[in-house]
Amino acid sequence: MAKEYIRRAHHAGSWYEDDPQTLSDMLKEFLDETETEHSNANAAMTTRSGEGTGAGGLPRGIIAPHAGYSYSGPTAAHAYANLKEALMRGWSGTVVVLHPSHHAYLDGCAVSGASVIETPIYDIPVDKNLR
Repeated sequence: MAKEYIRRAHHAGSWYEDDPQTLSDMLKEFLDETETEHSNANAAMTTRSGEGTGAGGLPRGIIAPHAGYSYSGPTAAHAYANLKEALMRGWSGTVVVLHPSHHAYLDGCAVSGASVIETPIYDIPVDKNLR
């Protein structure tokens, strides 16, 4: 049986909080602020046009910054608010995370061999069948 590879949260405690509760509170604050902004914008659009904010479709993808949360967290929250809305509307599926390699040159792309992605809040299982 192959040994399980866990992708460690190497930047916890430097680029983002390593304490689960502190990190959770920080992310909740970013999302709550974004939700308030989106609610206010939706109310303004409904008032002006008499309709909602669009076709009501779910996002096919999001693009979010991944710098330290103190720098990029509020901006990233706007992207993740769309994912949160999709989840609240019953969407379930696979989330694919694409990111740059900061430590090795790649001529193309690579697929992680990790079976688990570690985070301070909880560990995320990797869909091995997707590889």
